[in-house]
Amino acid sequence: MKESSNRIVERYCLLGHPVGHSLSPVFQNAGFRVLGLGVSYGLRDVLPEDLGACFSDLRSSHYGWNVTIPHKEAAVGLVDELDDVARVLGSVNTVVNEDGYLRGYSTDGYGLERSLEESFGVDLRGLRLCFLGCGGAARACSIYAAMRGAGELILVNRTRSRAEALCAEVIKAGGHARVVDHEAVDELSERLQGVDVLVQCTSLGLRGGDPLPYPVELLPAGLLVMDMIYGESRFLRLAESRGHRTTDGRGMLLHQGCRSFELWTGRSAPVEAMRSALWEALSAGGKK
Repeated sequence: MKESSNRIVERYCLLGHPVGHSLSPVFQNAGFRVLGLGVSYGLRDVLPEDLGACFSDLRSSHYGWNVTIPHKEAAVGLVDELDDVARVLGSVNTVVNEDGYLRGYSTDGYGLERSLEESFGVDLRGLRLCFLGCGGAARACSIYAAMRGAGELILVNRTRSRAEALCAEVIKAGGHARVVDHEAVDELSERLQGVDVLVQCTSLGLRGGDPLPYPVELLPAGLLVMDMIYGESRFLRLAESRGHRTTDGRGMLLHQGCRSFELWTGRSAPVEAMRSALWEALSAGGKK
């Protein structure tokens, strides 16, 4: 797949609407530079009604791409084959282009798995997790965790019906899950006694003055805490002050992108170079 390192050609890209805030080009391009592949990664703001035509155009390029909101579900019907995770999720975030034959993958759950391994030294198999929030990221990660043999998953959401719908999907994927009401603090506190990792998936913490997603004084000793927000949130700082090991969402973002990189190139991603580029960009004020 190597091209002349003296001439950089944009080949890979992210499709979404909007996409201008994305930091994917920062770390993907760092990876391409380190390996001297002579290609780059850009952004394409694509309206939903133009997605099919965009896929047709990119199919002839023989290079892959990422897909983000609001196109992940629509992309399922535009590829020729799905990997097992993308098929179960009904969602695609990575497209591999093999001479015009498109394979769709979902790498978000892999990003969570690698982040937990790297930060805490834990394996998803048998791991008991609680997800606070049941939006798109929580859905992708909880179903992936079920497919990887995780232990019981606790699902918490402000709208109970959404948590119940996700619970049914997790069980259908072969997992074990139960729903706890968002306001049932005592029940959740009891359930957390049997949990290994708490994964905070809500948007609480993105804005100053946001309430905490859960009272940190009720977190049981030894609970590992992850917040999908990039950087150290107030929730994580308070959890750390009470002795909990924590990690934020940067590792998940990095590793889902590294997996895409490897699927496209067939090469091991230069993870540390990509990490350095992403961390630097986030420190400079980037968000996603």
